[in-house]
Amino acid sequence: MLRRGLVVLCVVAACGRGAGEPEPLGLVTSPPPPKPIEVGKARRDAGELARALTQRWRTAAAALGDHRLTIDSEVVVKDGATELERLGEHTVITSSAAGDYHAVADNSADYGREVIWLAGQLYLRPRYARWHHRPLEADDEPAAIRDQLAAVLGDYFELCARGVEVSDKGPRQVAGRAGHVVELKLTPSPRPATKATVTQRAWRDRVTVTAVAGEVVLDDAAGFALTARLTAEVTFERDGRPLTMAISVTHGVEVVATPTLAPPPADQVVTTAMRSTEVDDRNFLLKGLAPPERKAVPDDERLGTKP
Repeated sequence: MLRRGLVVLCVVAACGRGAGEPEPLGLVTSPPPPKPIEVGKARRDAGELARALTQRWRTAAAALGDHRLTIDSEVVVKDGATELERLGEHTVITSSAAGDYHAVADNSADYGREVIWLAGQLYLRPRYARWHHRPLEADDEPAAIRDQLAAVLGDYFELCARGVEVSDKGPRQVAGRAGHVVELKLTPSPRPATKATVTQRAWRDRVTVTAVAGEVVLDDAAGFALTARLTAEVTFERDGRPLTMAISVTHGVEVVATPTLAPPPADQVVTTAMRSTEVDDRNFLLKGLAPPERKAVPDDERLGTKP
């Protein structure tokens, strides 16, 4: 997904790979199973909270059953007082207990996408274009696409986690589930960066977190975010110049009645045999401002269907 990539196209050219270093293919792969989240620890340790917030949404979906996830985010990049770019994004994912879902992602750059996974059939489209219906690249591709769409909060929190101090503020019920409120604020003692394992993320080692505020209601059983709000500011360098990135995210879950999902109208669907290259494009454009995607994403303008 090109989330955040659209924001920083004009400011990250020197933050990523060298011109002679080839981009890897964004193939659909299954990552190894992560170790279980230590939920109690995540309420008092920013590193473990980052692990909790970046876990795949399929864990939350299995626990929640019929539900709707709504995410709103905005990023503003500045050079001093000069605003270089701004992007707002709104994502809604409505999922059934059976695993089917309908997801819509829109942003202020008029670039979005829509996904339907229903009865074993996958439909994808750039917003307002025709739908593409194609075979799966992997058995878990639909779940992987939803994981990616739901990853906004985790992606941003991971960027600023070493500058965050967390504290447990007690229990709270959300969407019928027991959780605990975790307060987020700027730590007076930032932790050292974990050395980047890929070149395009190396710039993160030099990020300075200058402001953090917000809270997360963390599910007691599985450690995913039931609700959250995060505002943060980080600085980094490009060509020796300090740039500032202001981030805001809200994330919320609600329980819904079993959703009525339907496939797209047949006359709006084209059969597509090829895999989208949007993962590859996104990783190239983003150049490290968020984790490289490893999951398949909807077919886009590379198929000649962008409006």
